Amino acid sequence: MTDVRITVAISNDFFKAFGKLPNKARSKVAAFIAKFRHNPRSPGLNYERIEGGKDPMIRSLRVDQDVRCIVRAPDKGNTYVLLWIDKHDDAYQWARQRSCHVNRVSGALHVVDVEAAEAALCEATTNPHSVEAAAETRQPLPQTIPNALFAACDDEQLMLVGVPEVLLPAVRAVSNEEALVRLIEWLPQACVDGLILLAEGRTIADVVSELERQRPAGVDPEDVATALEVPDSKAEFLVITDDDELEAMLSAPLEQWRVFLHPSQRRLVERDWNGPVRVLGGAGTGKTVVAMHRARWLAKQLINQGSTGRILFTTFTRNLSIDIRSNLTKICSSEELQRIEVVNLDRWVMNFLKTQGLQVRIFDQESRRAAWSLAMDLADTSLGLDQRFYEEEWRDVVLAIGCRSRDDYLKARRVGRGTRLSRKQRVQIWPVFDALRAELRQRGLWETEEAKQAAADLLHESGRSALFSSVVVDEAQDLDTASFELIRTLSGEPHPNDLFIVGDPHQRIYGKPVVMGRCGIEIRGRSRKLRINYRTTEETRVWATAVLNGLDFDDLDGGADSASDYRSLLHGDEPLIKKCEDLAEEERFLVALLHQIKEERGSLASTCITARTKSAITNLEQFLESKDIQSRVIEADEADDPSDPSVRLATMHRVKGLEFDQVLIPGLDSDQMPLKSALGCRPDQVSRELFEQQERSLLHVAATRAKKRVVVTYSNYPSPLIKLFSVSDSKEGRSQVLG
Repeated sequence: MTDVRITVAISNDFFKAFGKLPNKARSKVAAFIAKFRHNPRSPGLNYERIEGGKDPMIRSLRVDQDVRCIVRAPDKGNTYVLLWIDKHDDAYQWARQRSCHVNRVSGALHVVDVEAAEAALCEATTNPHSVEAAAETRQPLPQTIPNALFAACDDEQLMLVGVPEVLLPAVRAVSNEEALVRLIEWLPQACVDGLILLAEGRTIADVVSELERQRPAGVDPEDVATALEVPDSKAEFLVITDDDELEAMLSAPLEQWRVFLHPSQRRLVERDWNGPVRVLGGAGTGKTVVAMHRARWLAKQLINQGSTGRILFTTFTRNLSIDIRSNLTKICSSEELQRIEVVNLDRWVMNFLKTQGLQVRIFDQESRRAAWSLAMDLADTSLGLDQRFYEEEWRDVVLAIGCRSRDDYLKARRVGRGTRLSRKQRVQIWPVFDALRAELRQRGLWETEEAKQAAADLLHESGRSALFSSVVVDEAQDLDTASFELIRTLSGEPHPNDLFIVGDPHQRIYGKPVVMGRCGIEIRGRSRKLRINYRTTEETRVWATAVLNGLDFDDLDGGADSASDYRSLLHGDEPLIKKCEDLAEEERFLVALLHQIKEERGSLASTCITARTKSAITNLEQFLESKDIQSRVIEADEADDPSDPSVRLATMHRVKGLEFDQVLIPGLDSDQMPLKSALGCRPDQVSRELFEQQERSLLHVAATRAKKRVVVTYSNYPSPLIKLFSVSDSKEGRSQVLG
């Protein structure tokens, strides 16, 4: 052990490569790293320079006869960075193509494959058959590009946004969005946000302000230790400070989200906010990851401050709360976990009301029908309104807004309701709702919205509000007014770090828009957005977003939100749409595809078949059983078992918040989406349009669960939503269509 303080960091690429090694090799590498960390200057280590390499600081170290470790080893200084691990020849090939240096403007450390980046750009602009072909035929990039996207920025401005100096020629050669999308995969994650914003026409001043970029004073390109502390670097590198932590990371496959946060994510997590925060982001942008890390950070602060406070982490559905609780165990210490209560909000309400002596039962469909039958006896027939209208008015106005009296109803804003009502008509309608509420109370039954109102009332009356120091909310787009009002009550009067709310209105598959400001949640100046999709390929993202084209979405606070300003880092196959002559052909195709996936991957555990209805899932389960294909239906109240090799089955509502390598959507016929039986029950055109928007969001949710591939099949008449995807000559919505 030397007396000099030595810093050892490991890149996220190293962890990815380590996870792909055979088990025997991984154990040797883990032992090697443990020794290396304590003395990288050991005489037993033989640093070999990379012949033909682009960076003289990148060296090779022998682990055993077959495996080599690639490391940035300085000629002077005490900071070493483990960059890659692989078989001998592959490790050397990787090392020859990379450079590792400090950005002289932003101060961050970058690892760059210049040739791959320029080849990707060439592919986007000349469309050769492959990146390799582009690399072979590529001409030197011209110094000036007509209509270049980033012509308004000078080199130092682009470097401040996070572009490595060696990639400036490639970035300056970008002349359209498709070229940028192709290049993104080879850029440091830290600069992607800024380039997307600049490509949309934002000024460099706006981008620097929004991303909170500050140029550090006196950047020393040789000072790698300082560079590793820059937020941009923390998205790519982990400085090892604890042997136990390192051993835990190397003993099991490392899930990247546990350690490496994008700078835009870290800025949201590790910060004292002076009030409620709202974070928007499309599917796969890491909203839940940010929320979990935020909960952990808040728990740490409470512990460090010696506070007895606790944190509530809540979400809309029960299954998501189970998944979140499981994932928090991967990043939190036992002490931190004890400070975080993870629970679906409805369940928290039921448990709380029981502690207050209220035996609350949420009524079932049979009780609902009976209560409505009695209440409708009071309906004024002269209005010409049927029971469907009353049920929707009750759900979308009385419950959604929280009308407790006739006066509340008379003043209510009936946004999204197609039938106009005068004040007199509202007066005539209200007795039905009064009777319904009385009937429910007599039976000891509650609507969930009313149960939340009751919980908030009890907290106010007892002076027991502010049960939690902070509340973290996931999937906020599906919460109603009563939920947000209760959340505001649970966190008490506005105070620093009180509320952290994440959501995506484009994924709203329950309920209607809510304006948080009307629920006592003021987010002005504390609204942020995530723009990088880490889950799905760009091909799937474009395809799945096409189904939402032409629709308007809110921002959870009365404003508008767009799905056009986020991009994926990954690329892959175009989604496949398979037209079948009949159900028998569709079933044969599905079986053959599942056998192919199992043969290629050895398991179907990361493949999910999703359908619109529970009955369709039941039919699929029975069909697969008849073909001796094991399946596992994902239930609402249980965590998934990754070791089960069965194909997963789930409704589109159930897959919300989950992810799989492959998502298969069979039976996407015209009567399934929009669901014909439900659409026909809508009382007016406005209601039908709102339902169709929800159905389009539901299909968007299902498609964006896929990390690698989406396959859609249908027989009979196709769903009209398929036409939204299949725009053959349009960048938005391209897909393979097989007939």
